[in-house]
Formats: sequence, C-alpha cells, structure tokens
Amino acid sequence: MYKRRLMFFVLPFAALLSLGGCGLLVGMPFIDPVPQGNVMPSGNDFATINLTNYFPHDDFENFIIFYRIYVSAFPVEFTPAPGPTFSGINPTLQTNYNTVHRFIDNDDLVGQNMTNIFRAGGMNFWPLAFANANDPNFHEVPVSQVLGSNIFARPQGDRFLVFDFSGLLPNPVMRIGLSNPQEFVLLRATGHLAQNIHFDPRPDRFFRNSDDLRYRGYLVADFNADVADRAGIPEMDRTLTYVAMFIVAIGTDPHTFANVYSTPALIHAFLLPD
Repeated sequence: MYKRRLMFFVLPFAALLSLGGCGLLVGMPFIDPVPQGNVMPSGNDFATINLTNYFPHDDFENFIIFYRIYVSAFPVEFTPAPGPTFSGINPTLQTNYNTVHRFIDNDDLVGQNMTNIFRAGGMNFWPLAFANANDPNFHEVPVSQVLGSNIFARPQGDRFLVFDFSGLLPNPVMRIGLSNPQEFVLLRATGHLAQNIHFDPRPDRFFRNSDDLRYRGYLVADFNADVADRAGIPEMDRTLTYVAMFIVAIGTDPHTFANVYSTPALIHAFLLPD
C-alpha cells in the first residue's frame, strides 16, 4: 500500500520536472514554432516562409520578427546548408547566430522568453515594424494586424510570407500571400516600450544601405542601436550592410496573461539595397 501511494506521488512529480526542464511550466500553453524547413531563402535578397501547414494554437496571438543590422565589407553569398556561415559578413553576426541556433527546432527548449534571449548579452535584436505599402506617410501598423490571425483567414494554399530586398522597390517589403498579396514596408524599430528604451534611427527607419547607417558616430545607443559595427577592416571597405531576421510565434498564457513564445527560425541575412 505504501509503495502504491509513493508511486502516485512520484510519477506526477517526475512529469512536472520533465516539463520544467524544457522551460515549459505545467498549464502553460505550447506555441508551435515555424519549422526551419518551412523557410526558403533565395540569393541575398529574397526569402519565403511557407505557413500552409502551420495551424496556430488557440492561445496564439501573432508572429514577431527580431532583427539586427550588421556593417560588412564584401558581398557574401548565403549558404543555408549544412549551416550558414556568417563570419564573412560580420563576426558578430556569426556569434549571434551561434547563440540562437541551439533553440531552432529544439523541442527541449520550448517556453523560453525569446525577447530576453534576443536582447541579452549584447545581442541587441529589435522587433521589426511595418507600414502599409499604400500609405504615403508610412504610419506604423500594429504587428498583431500584420502577423496575426489574419494570415490564417487566407486560403490554406495562400499562406506565405515573402520578403523582398531586391532593391527594385523604393524600400524592402514583406508580402502576405501569393495571390492578391498584402504588401507592407519594413521599418526599423525606435526602441523597446516595455524596457523604456528609445533611439532615433539614422538616416531613417527604412532598410537601405547608406553612409549614415554605417557612420560610426551614429552607432551608439541614442541613434543606430540596431546596427553592429565590423572592426578590423579599413574605413574604405565598410560599404555594405546586412540584416539578420528570425521569426518567433507569440501567445498569451490565459491564466497569467504573460507572453509565451515559440522557438525561433532564421529567415535570412539579407543584403540591404543601396
């Protein structure tokens, strides 16, 4: 009798330890990640995310995209397999990718606070913002209206996100859908509201390569806090910029109302057009 009562206690406790070990607390909703295999980069300027077989959890709120810009010297062709090599673009990019890589497609690390991970230890990733491409004043649109449940209101076969950094448009964009797509201009962040951080991106909020974007005097917390410099190269070679982006799904715990995150997937390291 004693042994049966002991087993009744031990088994649920062991299950609790198992869930806690992977970062997901008992009762916390599981937010499905975008599998890395659903992301298809092309060259240095395009990427497509296939969401046709992504079925959001009831507690899903929206996707969020974390980005960071990197000063570079020479064009580097993106090679996704067997694993992207980013050191040629900027050694800091390689270090940042190595930090995030262990979370990608890792069911043992679900439930981690991705905002903290992308901000901690000098990572300095920021949430991507959006403006409607038809808005001449580029007013920011809430991310919940861009990357929320509206995506899944589209026919299942038309649930794609397409990122275009080709330079053929005035500014890089993201399109939702392939048939009659919605198009949004990508905007840099201006800070982090919850952490009471604000900065004034120079020369503007668009993802275009420029002298001001790379100017060392602006690579400070008050201005281009989203840009990582590249040391050890001559000033004349600091001519390019890339942006690395990761996509994460975010939800809300109905009991605590706290944010719950999926693990990330790498979208691309895009070469910013001039």
